Amino acid sequence: MSLVIIDPTTSGAAGDLLIASLLDIKGEAFRTEFCQLFQNLLVEYDSEFEVKWQSIKKHGISGTQILTSATKKFSPQEMHKILNRLSEKLDLSPQSHEVAFNALTLLIEAEKKVHGQQSKSVHFHELALSDTIFDLIGFSYLWEQLGFHQMQTNILPIALGGGLITIAHGQVSVPSPATTEIIRQGNLLVKGGPIEGELLTPTGAAILASLKAQSISYLPLIHIHEIGRSFGTREYKSGTLTCLQIIRGSQPSTLLREEINILETNVDDVDGETLGYLFDILFEENFILDLTIINTVSKKNRPGFLIRVIVEPAKTLRVTKILTRELGTLGVRVLPGFRHIVPRKQTSHQIKMMDELETVHLKRGYVDSELISEKVEYDDLKRIAHQKGISLRETRKRILSEIHKQDENNA
Repeated sequence: MSLVIIDPTTSGAAGDLLIASLLDIKGEAFRTEFCQLFQNLLVEYDSEFEVKWQSIKKHGISGTQILTSATKKFSPQEMHKILNRLSEKLDLSPQSHEVAFNALTLLIEAEKKVHGQQSKSVHFHELALSDTIFDLIGFSYLWEQLGFHQMQTNILPIALGGGLITIAHGQVSVPSPATTEIIRQGNLLVKGGPIEGELLTPTGAAILASLKAQSISYLPLIHIHEIGRSFGTREYKSGTLTCLQIIRGSQPSTLLREEINILETNVDDVDGETLGYLFDILFEENFILDLTIINTVSKKNRPGFLIRVIVEPAKTLRVTKILTRELGTLGVRVLPGFRHIVPRKQTSHQIKMMDELETVHLKRGYVDSELISEKVEYDDLKRIAHQKGISLRETRKRILSEIHKQDENNA
């Protein structure tokens, strides 16, 4: 099973760093063609736009660096239009277009949240230049060219940096308010340090969050096949090597390993309404991976319940607090471990339903290249069933039939 691992543990992440790491995997001719392609595309919108690459070496380690020059600013609405046009010109797949689109949406939503603005009045400061458009669409293009959009993606803890920086609104601490909001919305796993300065930018955070990748603490069992390394343009006094790595590899097992914690608590004085409410709040915000409620007999021979929750390690404390607050329990057991999960691919499809085009998302699970499961995204099923006035069961049947026809035509 092929997978991609992004390692920003000392470098943080920015748009230029992510693009440069992907380019470092490719040869020099491809890097030059890429820069020429995007300079020709973006100069139509910003006559001063330039992009070039160079190989550099820091602390004895070689990598690739991207240099851009941009002068023209755009509104968020203009950026959406330009991004859509470039996506069409580059013939990006729906999955790759979605990465760029979602990243821009995260940037806009973060600005709205931080400044308390409505969507029509939101504006960017540092992020309004054409190089932000280049970061979003350039990364998505390379992600697809390398075939990474069809692979499982993992991200190691992201270095934030520290100290103070100056933005359009004045001096703020690292991470900036916009970056912090994107970290929250994207559920990214981050850590402070290792240097004074901003390592994770809003654009870098938005791109990583848009990948919907799995956060991991350590490299999994993996055969490494390719490594891309990059450096930013900023110089830091610290001797820390701020090098971003993107790794493509494969796992010897066809099953993926995922770190988890299992939380357990026993209760014998909780009613059904409380358990139903607990179920709703834990799943509503994607706090947990799974929840099981088991009937038991307590040590005082009273009927009770065993509450068992599976969580990502980073969410353990947060979910523990919810359990103690809602259930009144005085203790929660934490059992660290891992689970094997079936490799899956999520794809987007345009299908025709009752003479109208609909976009749906499909998740397929494979073991040893054998398809063992395929599920249409529930939100898509619910939306189309409601719009068309047909049952959920019938909607699922028609959608899968259309996708299978597409598969046969593309075979």
